[in-house]
Amino acid sequence: MNCHVVRDLIPLYMDGCCSEESAIAVKEHIEGCAACKKLLEDMGTPTNVVSVSEAPAKLSKLSEWKASVLQSVLLFLSFGLVTIGVSLEAGTGAGLMNGFWAMNLVVPATGFMLSMVNWYFVRVYKDRKRFSSFSLITTLAVTLCAYIWSGFHYEMDLSALFSGLSFAEVFHVLRAMLLLNGLGIILTVVFCILSKTLSDQYAKMLGKE
Repeated sequence: MNCHVVRDLIPLYMDGCCSEESAIAVKEHIEGCAACKKLLEDMGTPTNVVSVSEAPAKLSKLSEWKASVLQSVLLFLSFGLVTIGVSLEAGTGAGLMNGFWAMNLVVPATGFMLSMVNWYFVRVYKDRKRFSSFSLITTLAVTLCAYIWSGFHYEMDLSALFSGLSFAEVFHVLRAMLLLNGLGIILTVVFCILSKTLSDQYAKMLGKE
């Protein structure tokens, strides 16, 4: 089999589409022909390059899609909690329970939801650790600001509440306030932990080291 025939068969040989006899003949020829062997190697090189380069690109797109889904789900869930809290608060009348659901559900969920704005700037941070730590700090800061605003909204005058009370009475009042807002405190801690953990995963999906 001469070189011209072998060169015509090489593409079929590479794809495994030629007959067994032709494949054997091509293999025997290229073992003894340096020119045809080089042609086979040159034709095989581009295929290998494409297969290696396409895999990371596909993986990157999949990771970005997962990161986007994670962010969307968290925003949806936190907004859902805010909506539930507002609905429950609207059903409470005046008195001790007024503001209960706002303090214990709306404020923590709102703090977490608003702090996720920081996630849009993930590429600004040098590494994943700084991003996750700042996400936690942002969640805590926004939530505390929301609590302060709620205090003004519900006209909570702490000085008037504690004036004239003995130490024991102050302790009982603080204990009652802690029990009344215990759910909100727990949720704030949970959301801060989630903010740090999930933001770290989010940054990892986007390739942040």
